[in-house]
Amino acid sequence: MIIPVSVKNQSIDSSGITSDYKAAISEYVWNGFEAHATRISVEYTFNEAFGVKELIIKDNGDGINYDELTETFGAFLASKKNLLSLQMKSKANKGKGRFSFIAFSNNAEWHTVYKDNDVYKEYVIIMSSDKKEVIDCSEPQLSEEIETGTEVKFSSINTLTAENMGFEVLEPALLKDFAWFLYLYKNKNVEIVVNGVKIDYEKYINTALSEKSMVTIDGYRFEINLVVWRESISEKFCCYYFDNKDVLKGNRTTTFNRNTINFNHSVFVKSEFFDDKEKILEVQDDAQINMFESQDEKMILKKLHKEIRKLIEKKISVYLSDKAEEAVEAMITERKTFPEFPNDVYGQMRKNDLKKVTIEIFKLEPLIFHKLKHVQEKSLLGFLNLLLSSEERENVLTIIEQIVELSPQQRDDFSKILKKTSLENIIDTIKFIEDRYKIIELLKSIVYDLTKFANERDHVQKIIEKHFWLFGEQYNLASADQRMQKALERYRNILYGEEDITATLSPDAENERRMDIFLCNTRNVETTFETTLEENIVVELKAPRVPLTKKVLRQIEDYMDYVRRQPQFNSEFRKWKFIAVCKDVDDYVKSQYKAFEDKGKVGLVFQVDNCEVYALTWDDVFKSFEIKHKPLLERLNYDREEVANELMVKVSATEGREKVDALTEIAIAQA
Repeated sequence: MIIPVSVKNQSIDSSGITSDYKAAISEYVWNGFEAHATRISVEYTFNEAFGVKELIIKDNGDGINYDELTETFGAFLASKKNLLSLQMKSKANKGKGRFSFIAFSNNAEWHTVYKDNDVYKEYVIIMSSDKKEVIDCSEPQLSEEIETGTEVKFSSINTLTAENMGFEVLEPALLKDFAWFLYLYKNKNVEIVVNGVKIDYEKYINTALSEKSMVTIDGYRFEINLVVWRESISEKFCCYYFDNKDVLKGNRTTTFNRNTINFNHSVFVKSEFFDDKEKILEVQDDAQINMFESQDEKMILKKLHKEIRKLIEKKISVYLSDKAEEAVEAMITERKTFPEFPNDVYGQMRKNDLKKVTIEIFKLEPLIFHKLKHVQEKSLLGFLNLLLSSEERENVLTIIEQIVELSPQQRDDFSKILKKTSLENIIDTIKFIEDRYKIIELLKSIVYDLTKFANERDHVQKIIEKHFWLFGEQYNLASADQRMQKALERYRNILYGEEDITATLSPDAENERRMDIFLCNTRNVETTFETTLEENIVVELKAPRVPLTKKVLRQIEDYMDYVRRQPQFNSEFRKWKFIAVCKDVDDYVKSQYKAFEDKGKVGLVFQVDNCEVYALTWDDVFKSFEIKHKPLLERLNYDREEVANELMVKVSATEGREKVDALTEIAIAQA
C-alpha cells in the first residue's frame, strides 16, 4: 500500500529536520520510548572501508498499529503519540522523527509487530530519501511473534564511520538526552544498549545526591524526583510537572536557578493532581504565572513547592559538605588567602582549628565567601583566626548569626564545632607533650643508663634524625650522615632548587668529613635593613661515653672553617650555628664558656663573623625543652616518672645492646 504524506503547506526538506546523525538516532530512540518500550538497542555493522554498512534500532514497544498508520506516518508534523501521551518527553517531535534518517541514510525500513485485540500482526514500512512524499508499506500479516516491538533498519548509509559511531561517541550523546529518563525508570529496567553494551546513566547523574521523595498534600500523592547532574547543564534548573500518564503539563525554574555553588539539578514531579489539566504554569514577561483558578489548588501547589525546596536544601547541605573542604583547600594552596602558621606542632594545631571552623561556616552559607576580593577574603580569614586564638572564640557564633540566619539546629551544630575544635586542640596538645617527653626520657635512658652500649651512628643519630625538634622547631632536616660536600649540595638544593654545585666548591680535605645532622631553614630574623637572615644549624653528635673535649670541639670548628671558605655561603644574610653535643664537657670547654659569657648565650664557645660554635651537654638539651614547656607541664600536672616506667616496661625483657636497640626502634616509630 502506498500512503501519501500530508505536507500541510510545509515542505519536508525545509521543516527543520535535524542534520545531526546523533540527534537523528535519538529521535528513533524517543519513538521507542513513546511506544512504551523498556529496552532499545542500537546495532550497526561496518563495511570493508570502515564505514557503517547497516544501522538497526530495535525496541520492545507497542509497535505501530496498521489501522492508525495514516494518522502517524501519513500526517507530517502531526504525531499522534505527541498529542495523546507525551512520554516524559519535554519537547514533542511533531511527527518529524520518522524522517530523521535523511541525516545519514537513503533508505529506512520498519518491521513492526503490534497487537490487534488478542492477535499479533506484523508488516513492513519502507521510506527513501528520494521519495519522502510517499510511504510504501505491506499488508499486515498474522505474526508468529508473541511480543510487540519495532525494528527500523537503515541502509545506503553515506556519512557514518567507525570513528563517529564509536561507543565513546554515542554513549555521551544518548546520555545527554536520556540519562534522566533511564534514572527515573530504573525500577522498570528501562535501558538503552549500543552493540550489546548498556549505556550508564550514572556517568551523567550523581545518584548519591539524587533522591526520590513521596509526599501527600491535602489528599493528593506527589512523587518528587530530584536529579543532580555531575556536570553543568545548558538548560535552566527546572521543575517539570507530569500527570499520572506521564504527560508533561508544565515546568518552572527552581528557586535555586541562580545559585552560585554549581548544584546542577532538575526536578520531576508526577501526580494525579495534574490530571485533566491543560497547563499549570505560563511564563509571561519572564514571570511564572500560576494558571490554576481555584485558591485551594494554588495553595496545594504552594505547599508542593515548599516540599521541593526542602528536598533541594537537604541535598545542597550534603553537597556542600564535600565542596567546603575543596573551597578551603583552594584558599590555602591557590589563592594564598589563608593565614600562614609556623611549621611546628602548635602552628599546625591552630591551622587545623581554623580550617575546621572555616569549613563549617562555608557549609552554613557559602555566599559569605562568594566573589570576595582577594584582600577581603584574606582579611576575613585573618579576623577569624584572631578570634579563634583568643578567649573570644565563642563570639564567632554571634558574628556569623549577624550575617546568616541560622536555624536552632544549625546554631547548636556550629556551637558544638567551636567547642569540639577547642577540646581537640587541648587533647592534641596533651598528646604532643606526652610524645615529646617519651623521647626525652628514652634518650636519658640511653645516654645515662646504657652509656657503654650506645653509639652515635646506630642509636643517638637515628633518634635525632627523626626528632630534630630538640634543636629548634624552626629547622627542617636537610640531610643526615652525609659528607660535607653532599650536605652542602643538599642545603643549596633545598633553598634554591640547584642540583649540582660541585664545580664551585674548593677541594678541601674537609670534604671527606661527615656531618652527623645538618638542619637548615630560612628563619625570619630581622636585620637593620628590614630583611631576613637565613639561619642554619649543624650538629655534631658523639657516643654517650665520649666526652666533649678540645678535639671534638676542633672537629666542629673544622666544619665552620670549611663553610666560611665557600664564597657562595659567605653572605652577611646567612647565619650559621655549629653545635657539638656530648654527655660531659672537659675543663677546656668550660674555659671557653667563660671567655664568651658576656654574649649571654648558653653554650657559646666561639664566634666569628656570621658563625657561632656551641658546646652543649645532653642535660643542656633536655633542660632547654623542660624550660620551654614548663607552663604546659605544670598545668597538665605531667608525671614524668610514669612515662619513664612505661618505656622501661616495654623493653624489660632485653639487656645491654638489645635494650638500646629496642629503645631506638621505639623512638623511630614515634616520629
